[in-house]
Amino acid sequence: MKPFALLTLCAVLSIPALSGCSDERTSAGEVPRAVKLETVSSHGDSLRQFTATVRQQDRVDAAFENGGRIAEILVDVGDRFQKGQVLARLDAEMLRLRAQQAEANVRSANAQVTERRVQVQQQQALFEDGAASQASLTAATVAFESAQSQLQVALSDRGLAQRALRMVELKAPFAGSVIGRRHQAHADVGAGEAVLQLEGASKLQVVANLPESIARTLRQGDAVHAESAGQPIALKVRSISARVESAATVEVLFDVTGDAAYLRSGESLLLRPQVPSSTEIAVPLAAVMMASDGKNASVFVYTPQQGTLTRRQVALGAVEGDRVGIKMGLKAGEQIVTAGTAFLADGQQVVPFRSTSRLGAGAQS
Repeated sequence: MKPFALLTLCAVLSIPALSGCSDERTSAGEVPRAVKLETVSSHGDSLRQFTATVRQQDRVDAAFENGGRIAEILVDVGDRFQKGQVLARLDAEMLRLRAQQAEANVRSANAQVTERRVQVQQQQALFEDGAASQASLTAATVAFESAQSQLQVALSDRGLAQRALRMVELKAPFAGSVIGRRHQAHADVGAGEAVLQLEGASKLQVVANLPESIARTLRQGDAVHAESAGQPIALKVRSISARVESAATVEVLFDVTGDAAYLRSGESLLLRPQVPSSTEIAVPLAAVMMASDGKNASVFVYTPQQGTLTRRQVALGAVEGDRVGIKMGLKAGEQIVTAGTAFLADGQQVVPFRSTSRLGAGAQS
């Protein structure tokens, strides 16, 4: 047999063998995809928990009424102070010079008024004797009134300069503590520019942005339960904003009615409003796949016995936050995929994703 024919025959015979090896490797290397699952539950369990923030009733960004150079700051972050205590001072030299200038302007304006008054009296006497015209008397009268106006301006300038000199000290508007310091000594600040962040020590409040549908069910004085680090906290609705903010939320303010000695301003609480219960299922928005018509929706349901996914049609309800109600198609206790649904298929073999970190384990529990 010729060498060329022999090589051709070997190549033809090797093709099935190579393809068979390739298929064997593909089937042996196929591994089920890991998916993140969630056990669905009712609105009462999954939609009625919200994050709230603790804050002090009295809080302010303290600033000097007039700009200038900071001479000294007498407190720092964490320091406590009493009402009326001096917290910082401006360099008063420039303000003192302006006050002296304003005082000199007042004396000059007073002299002008005296001089113009005498001129009016002289022109009036000459006019009565027929030695001066009406125009001269009118001009003298107008000059006198102008001098009086200039005096009023000078008096106002002096009052503002004296006030600026008195406001060279930044005093505490209430008793509390310093939680922030924006500037250091010898820095130049503008009028109204915050120098210190202050919080009172009188009363804690809790603020939360709740969905409008839930805020509508609350009334002033309603008791609300909250939790911080496993500790229960009793709250009472103080006020409800009449304005709907972005994402259809309403700001609600609560008073702390129970023991709050361990609470700190800025701390987050888990809020659980007492609202009418609902049997409607709630799932994350990320778990829902919308059809191209924008009306039909579906989710992937996990079957533990077979380890497979089933794509199921569902009827959507109201959206609250990052979750949506399911009117029909699911029941409490079923497991659904909550991430990566675009890369999955009906009947696909999967395994539940299990995080190896403590944080991830806590989130799934």
